[in-house]
Amino acid sequence: MVITDPDENRMNALAQEIGAIAFESLEEALKEKPDAVFVCSPSSLHIQQAKLAVESGANVFIEKPLSHSLTGVDDLISLAKAKRVKAFVGCNMRFHHGPSIVKKLIDEGRIGKIIGAEVYTGSYLPDWRPKQDYKQSYSADPFSGGAILDCIHEIDLALWYLGSAEIKNSEIESAASIDLPEVDGSADLILQHSSGAVSKVHLSFIEKEYKRFCIIKGESGTIKWDINSKKVELIGSDSVEVYDEPDGYDMNQMYLEEAKHFLDAIANSAVLSGTLEEAREALEIAIYAKKEVNLSVARH
Repeated sequence: MVITDPDENRMNALAQEIGAIAFESLEEALKEKPDAVFVCSPSSLHIQQAKLAVESGANVFIEKPLSHSLTGVDDLISLAKAKRVKAFVGCNMRFHHGPSIVKKLIDEGRIGKIIGAEVYTGSYLPDWRPKQDYKQSYSADPFSGGAILDCIHEIDLALWYLGSAEIKNSEIESAASIDLPEVDGSADLILQHSSGAVSKVHLSFIEKEYKRFCIIKGESGTIKWDINSKKVELIGSDSVEVYDEPDGYDMNQMYLEEAKHFLDAIANSAVLSGTLEEAREALEIAIYAKKEVNLSVARH
């Protein structure tokens, strides 16, 4: 196992903890010909570093979002296909117990044709990383950060649940309330899906109360999931089925599951859930929405 990190102290401490060999640069680390590379750097570096990994012949796991722009994304997709490697973007909410049950129920046709959906996340950036000044984090960068990119999980879930979509409308609020006036702090997006369904996606990191839920409306029922109530409900005309989160469920499990999914796909040539193409579509919607940020900031 090999690792590299611009923070030498952090890199050496981790290398010692997990028994890895530390290298000063990614290029040096790739000379060891790893089978898989995990790109967990700021999003503005993802494409450049993923390309280096793929060119070396490695399968690559890229932390969400795929990038902060579409520049180089199509080249990476083509390169991964040419090299015949697995390329995966880690949207870990797909592997959380709740959303995975929602997806299963949708795929089983339990609520019939989907009419519409609401997918919501609200949290508070200053609480995300207590040991780090949030104003110095990549999340606070107007171009590579912001709530729209950092909370892209919910865009990904809307597409995963309802299929491909185009953004029809967006309302953006700046993060001025947490002293980041040039950064998008909250966004409400309306997506028109190719299936005919419409979804409303709410993304925010300026809300002190943590909320995360989805409501999927079908012709014959509704599916609801709430991370705080720890359950999924399938509501029909005359019945309610409840799928409780397992006792003692650890949020860290979804990160383990996504890593296992990636490694299993490499070992068994299985189909990935979280491809570059899927991540590109979510990124394209996010970038389109961010075009409205400057206008919104001027109004706040």
